[in-house]
Amino acid sequence: MINLLCLSFGSLWWIRPGDQDGDSRKYSSRAAIFNTTGFCSGSRERRNWIVGGVIRLNAGTCIEQKMQLDQISPGKYMSPGLEQRGSLSRILLTRRIERDASVDTVLLKVNSAAYGAIQFDANWRSGGIRIVAASVFRGEQELLLLIPRDGQITTSSGTWRLKWNSTNPVQSHLTKV
Repeated sequence: MINLLCLSFGSLWWIRPGDQDGDSRKYSSRAAIFNTTGFCSGSRERRNWIVGGVIRLNAGTCIEQKMQLDQISPGKYMSPGLEQRGSLSRILLTRRIERDASVDTVLLKVNSAAYGAIQFDANWRSGGIRIVAASVFRGEQELLLLIPRDGQITTSSGTWRLKWNSTNPVQSHLTKV
């Protein structure tokens, strides 16, 4: 298990009910909540993955920890880390952890509107950065990245480094170098 600081989530959310049809908790504590990259176009949600991946939270764990399902927010979570399920990457966020717990890696949404476009065929990331999910639609990009504390990415608008705020890690962010 690793301690993961989740600074931001992808744009698309959905819930998948439990698989037991007769279970009265199928849509509550037995459900799973998913998040990924993508875009809203009118009333349609488009994943348009170039790297397929999801963040999963088990609704039962959220309810047990008194987290409002409609208000899941950035924070520190325990996780088994990035897993591959076929061609899909997955991160399970199991439990929220204490504010002063140490962090192993950071999960962050990066979009081209805020940071510039990434050229995937170039050397655009430092060592240790892993892609959870990446979507492209009409020239826009959205990625969920696992970034170590000293990680940096290069986009069309420059180089960005993770600025670590040791007194309040939730305020850590990418800053232009």
